[in-house]
Amino acid sequence: MRQWKTFCLESRPERRRQHDPERGPMKRILQIAVLIAATNPGASTAYAEDSPTPPRLELSGFGTLGAVTTDNKDVWFTRNGVNFPGNKDPDFSPDTLLGLQGSLRLTEYNDVTVQVVAREDGAEKQDPRITLAFLRQTLAPGLSMRIGRLRVPFFMLSDSLYVNYANMWVRPPVEVYGLNPFNDLDGVDLIYHTRIGELDAEIHPYIGGGEIRFPQGKARLKETAGVNVVLTQGDYSLHLGHGDARFTLERGDTNFHAISAALRAIGQQDVIDDLAGTDGRTSFNSIGAQWDDGTWQFVGEYAHRHADRYVVSAHGWYLSLGRRFGNVMPYVTWARQSLDRQFAEANIPPGRFARAWERFLTSRNNAQHSLTIGTRWDLASHAALKAEISHVRPDRDSWGSYFPRPVDTPRVIGGESLTTFSLSLDLSF
Repeated sequence: MRQWKTFCLESRPERRRQHDPERGPMKRILQIAVLIAATNPGASTAYAEDSPTPPRLELSGFGTLGAVTTDNKDVWFTRNGVNFPGNKDPDFSPDTLLGLQGSLRLTEYNDVTVQVVAREDGAEKQDPRITLAFLRQTLAPGLSMRIGRLRVPFFMLSDSLYVNYANMWVRPPVEVYGLNPFNDLDGVDLIYHTRIGELDAEIHPYIGGGEIRFPQGKARLKETAGVNVVLTQGDYSLHLGHGDARFTLERGDTNFHAISAALRAIGQQDVIDDLAGTDGRTSFNSIGAQWDDGTWQFVGEYAHRHADRYVVSAHGWYLSLGRRFGNVMPYVTWARQSLDRQFAEANIPPGRFARAWERFLTSRNNAQHSLTIGTRWDLASHAALKAEISHVRPDRDSWGSYFPRPVDTPRVIGGESLTTFSLSLDLSF
């Protein structure tokens, strides 16, 4: 299957997850490892024939130079949890990044991988950050375990979240990939490859936790546990994923403090517990499919996020179809994100505060639908130029993937039609 995966530096052997102080999930994963190894007849003989392998260091890199602008200069385009709305037009912060990766093979059965990425984050910082740092150990033929900082496996294309050269678009559709902004977790995972009839199967359980920061606040996933399954046959692949976690959200912005003070003043103290805190639960489910015969490429994905507080519960989907003409691939994408449930309800009398409360909820809702037409041009091996035009309409009670400029402007975004133009140069080296 051709999806430029040859150049995806975040490869399958380095997959993901976490080390958690809770021993229950860890014990279950280790039990799975023992059972798989016990039922694999080639495990003992493979290690008996071991021969020394000299250490080998491999270095690689990737980068994206991307710019985005919107026809309405009263709003900024933003990627939820990725960047903070910029103050320049065009804005380079949503997509631009540079990454370096090193992998040191210690023996035939273990290696160490470290990846560093520099990009703007949700707290407006561009400091380089370690996005991968793990030890991988082969436990048996087809079975490996990784410990350290790993790629979050919530989506079908999680492996190429940063290596955008491996993807069709300027960026993965925000209607789906904006549902979970956690890109990496710290913990442990298992990756098991096997055959099921005519299918190649990858089974990937994981546990761990992660954190993201934004201006005057941060969000954390704790006790995260889940499993992914990928089935592949020829040009086709299917992804299935499920994860559960404890969720904490710490807000410290002036808007949150003002809302909290007003809620206390009208006797709605209990509502504040649904706005921020350390006692949330969340779950995430996804299903995706790909087909690529070398000329046509189809990609589709559905994801659902459920949260009992702090963030909205929502679901999203996209369908993309592209066709190659030599080194050029035009494509079209339909996408939708819908609100399932707001994270808090309050009994507020009509007035100024009622409007402020409604605006607070609206700003946390990213529901929208979009139609995107784009083209990918492979300039050379390891270099691709992409251009997209997206027609987007946020729902009436939503900001979609936009912010008003300046952020504290009390303006309406929902229900408006917006056109966003994106351009990027993706490299893999």
